[in-house]
Amino acid sequence: MARCPECSGEAKWQSPFYVCTVCGLALRRREYERMHHRQKTALWEAQLDDQQDEHEKKRKKHKEYEDWFLGSKK
Repeated sequence: MARCPECSGEAKWQSPFYVCTVCGLALRRREYERMHHRQKTALWEAQLDDQQDEHEKKRKKHKEYEDWFLGSKK
């Protein structure tokens, strides 16, 4: 089932457009595919940023522990 890129409502094919049943947005197939691709790319990039942030936090925590551990031996 196609989803509206604006409101996530159901988009039905009414030749030559996808028409949202909720907000009434009408897009040609190519426009719909481009918007859908852009949204998927933006979501993927946001998830990648979140993963990188999480990795950075873990790395920083590990470094702090390592500094504490090695500092207590002196």
